[in-house]
Amino acid sequence: MAKILLDISRLAGRDRDRPPSGIDRMEYAYLCHFLNQPRQLIGFFTIRGNKFRRLTWENAVAKRDEIAADWIDRVDPDLHRRLRRFSPLMDRFVRAGERLMGETVLPVPDVQGRSMFKRGSPSSILLSVSHGGIDKTELWENLKRRLNARLAVYLHDLIPYHHPEFSREGEDRRHLARLATMIGTADLVLTNSQVTAREFRAFCSQNDKTPPPVKVLPLGVAPLFREIEPMPADADVPWFIMIGTIEPRKNHYLLLTLWRRLHTLLGDRTPKLILVGRRGWEIENTERFLDRCTDLKDCVVELPSLSDAQLAELLRRSRALLFPSFTEGYGLPIAEALTVGVPVICSDIAAFREVGGDIPDFIDPLDGPRWMETILDYASEQSVARQAQVERLKAYTPPTWERHFALLEAALTRHCSLDVTGLPAAASPAASAEGAAHLQGE
Repeated sequence: MAKILLDISRLAGRDRDRPPSGIDRMEYAYLCHFLNQPRQLIGFFTIRGNKFRRLTWENAVAKRDEIAADWIDRVDPDLHRRLRRFSPLMDRFVRAGERLMGETVLPVPDVQGRSMFKRGSPSSILLSVSHGGIDKTELWENLKRRLNARLAVYLHDLIPYHHPEFSREGEDRRHLARLATMIGTADLVLTNSQVTAREFRAFCSQNDKTPPPVKVLPLGVAPLFREIEPMPADADVPWFIMIGTIEPRKNHYLLLTLWRRLHTLLGDRTPKLILVGRRGWEIENTERFLDRCTDLKDCVVELPSLSDAQLAELLRRSRALLFPSFTEGYGLPIAEALTVGVPVICSDIAAFREVGGDIPDFIDPLDGPRWMETILDYASEQSVARQAQVERLKAYTPPTWERHFALLEAALTRHCSLDVTGLPAAASPAASAEGAAHLQGE
């Protein structure tokens, strides 16, 4: 019987002690979603080198549960208790994580699938939602022939091509090979934003290539963020939060420079800065700030990893999410912050405007004085700008995983011969109280 075969190579080969990246979390969301679908229609596989390996259903379930224990349930009390010096409210934050120990909080709702294949359609649809292994064009061509398969690939961004200075050495060449696979071998390219879709089509045009069908599927906000109530920010000790791997393009260096200046101006009254994310690559200057700057010792704290529950609890009590990146393909932390009622101060780049609309305060990522002025303003209980954004974000409608997977099903139906004719209607945003109209064009 025909199957959708999901590539979970990234999850299968991960370092258990490494906090998850955004792409890790997306592949995990796909794993959770497809484990809720009819077992006879779904399969899982990994790519190691040039080897393709099928995984059993039991392998996939075990991997999901292992990740839930490592990423979702695990709490590091010693690290989290460091936050208690910031504010008495942090006691609630720490306890929120401790209460959830041992509970599995899945990132997507339990939506049962209904997908079938047309008679005479391909035997399989190979689906890969991380960039890993996509540079091996010949491997994917061979797999398509061997399995009589269609190939759908998710493109997160073109950053290694456009901005090799922000990537690991050699990543630009690997990304060009990935793009070649997508153009020449994929039957469908999925993207996280209109920005990424436009850049991909422009790349094809510049290289005189005809792009395959492209469909925009924005990442969803986990149900946990949609279910919690907004909270007042801590008035006694205001804090700001930045979420993301510490790497050059995220522009952590700007914030650390500003926070040292803030400490010079305000001393003990300096707002706190919480950096959620592991340390990445080529960040020597940023690491020296974090490890050696005594002015930052009591006002900046790193949290390499948090459970979703702890992140939501911490986020909703902050003055604002800060996101000063130079370039991004999407901006899920912006959607998560706006969903829990927290203002956002972010770079004025196209991807962030697509995610946040006219709600956040947008600032050029090189405009240090404006960032400092805005942060100082938002730290105040009397901030008019912050209150104005709080009012704007009341109308925000977050993207959902329900909508994401509905769009995925529609794209696979149209371009990869998936057929749902005559089957019961799937849960959709129109029929679900949790749904949201976040349809993007092709």
